[in-house]
Amino acid sequence: MNTVSITLNEERNVTLTAYLQTIASDNAYIEKRPAMIVLPGGGYNYCSDREADPVAFEYLSVGYQVFILRYSVAENKAWDNPLKDYEQAYELIVSKSDEWHIDIERIAVIGFSAGGHLAAACATIAEHRPSACILGYPVITKQTTSVYNPEAPGIDELVDDSTCPCFIFSSRTDNVVPIDNTLKLATALTKHNIPYELHIYAYANHGFSTCESCIQQRSWICSRTPSWVKDSIEWLKDTIGDFNGGVMGKRSTW
Repeated sequence: MNTVSITLNEERNVTLTAYLQTIASDNAYIEKRPAMIVLPGGGYNYCSDREADPVAFEYLSVGYQVFILRYSVAENKAWDNPLKDYEQAYELIVSKSDEWHIDIERIAVIGFSAGGHLAAACATIAEHRPSACILGYPVITKQTTSVYNPEAPGIDELVDDSTCPCFIFSSRTDNVVPIDNTLKLATALTKHNIPYELHIYAYANHGFSTCESCIQQRSWICSRTPSWVKDSIEWLKDTIGDFNGGVMGKRSTW
């Protein structure tokens, strides 16, 4: 594996960290891989480390090329700086697709909390919309969004017929981002007949990430909550395809 760190905007401290699987003799038959862009949470004040590398490694382990985007936060968070950061990262990934062995038709995004707001914006209003979007306890409604980034839009109001398929997971007891955010997004997706899968777990504190004990106390997390990782990977296979004889299999038409 090769690791590449790129500064996208020095003034706003925006960086893209790429974890790239090499084309070695034992996997040379895979010439193009899907990509995952990871958008950590942090309330638009910082980018959370526990929603960066731990998440990236889950998708690396199943064959993705993975990118962690540390987007504009704190004094640089004004909308739409974070969305512009995503657009720049996406364009760079596409421009390097041959060198980095990426299937540009299969670029997904995953975001958590405020990063989930940004990921949902990517799915709904970005110029370069991803093929699939995974959202962990996302900030969605204008009421909640205004707490963290007052100029940013409410995403449930922006869902349209071109929104990409979504996988959403949240906790009923989230004490930071009310579950109403997830429910309103699901309602909007249903209205526009956008494919989605939704998991609302019985209890878990906000920010559980991959649910490893080094990240969050397991006693605070419903025993089924860690299943979101495996379920999201299987959902991606259904949605954008799986490896099949050296190429990605057909994507679902739903």
